Amino acid sequence: MTTAAIQARHLTLARLERAAGESFGCVEEGGGIVRGAFVTPTSLALMTLVAATAATIGYLV
Repeated sequence: MTTAAIQARHLTLARLERAAGESFGCVEEGGGIVRGAFVTPTSLALMTLVAATAATIGYLV
């Protein structure tokens, strides 16, 4: 890959990462990222439980 292609890919990935973060409530302000509602310990535990339950159901079906 050329340097220009690498830089273009990097900028595209950074743009996608920023858009994904904003969709989950993480907005960049002043160079930092503000924690959204989805990154609290309680919500992470709940999402883990839901994912494990979905994986178990998917395995059994």
